Amino acid sequence: MPVYDYVCHDCHETFELILTLKEHEADAKCPKCGSKKVEQVATAFYAVTEKKS
Repeated sequence: MPVYDYVCHDCHETFELILTLKEHEADAKCPKCGSKKVEQVATAFYAVTEKKS
C-alpha cells in the first residue's frame, strides 16, 4: 500500500498515512489534533523495475 505524507494546517504536524487507493479518496485527518485541514505534500519515491536501461 502507498504511503502518503501530509501536513496539518492547524497544528503544523507532519505525518504519514498508509492508505489503500480507496481510503486515499476519503478525507484524511490529523492524528495529533483531529483536524481535517490537512494537505498532502509531495515527496520523493524510489521505484524498482525489472527492465535495465
